[in-house]
Amino acid sequence: MTSTQNNVLSDDAFARLVADDVKNKVSPERRAFLRMPENYERWQRALSALLQNLENQIDGIESDREADRDRYSAMGRAGEKLLQSADRDYDRRATKIRKFHYHVTNRFDQVVGLIEGRGELIDDEWDSAHIYRRAIREHKKLMIEADLDPTPIDVALWETLDRKWTLDAVDLDLVD
Repeated sequence: MTSTQNNVLSDDAFARLVADDVKNKVSPERRAFLRMPENYERWQRALSALLQNLENQIDGIESDREADRDRYSAMGRAGEKLLQSADRDYDRRATKIRKFHYHVTNRFDQVVGLIEGRGELIDDEWDSAHIYRRAIREHKKLMIEADLDPTPIDVALWETLDRKWTLDAVDLDLVD
């Protein structure tokens, strides 16, 4: 999917893509499309609309729960059992929606950070690898800023950023 296809993708299709992305149910190509900088603001709007929709669903569940309480309480003992069953169903549905709301909120915060230029998008499945790469880059930067001589271990570690594995070749006799 290319940038020019962004204009062809309807708002509904884009919203489905955004929801599926939060659920980790999109292909790498569609994920890459979504993460193109020209899609950030549309992505934020879709996430905002999704959050509002989820909040409306939770409000609707609570409203339905109250209506059932009023209706079933008038039925006496038989209504109590019906109310317990309905409450369990409402709790299950609300919990599922709240969990999804939590993940949508996290993604929304990440996208806002991207738009404001103060963050990077981190997918849970790549979180550790991202943190390690970032730590290695920061280590190298600090070593250079502090004008410290890198050890062979430092150099081998930095080479992993270029997908070169030389850590087993480090001669420990050369390390101070």
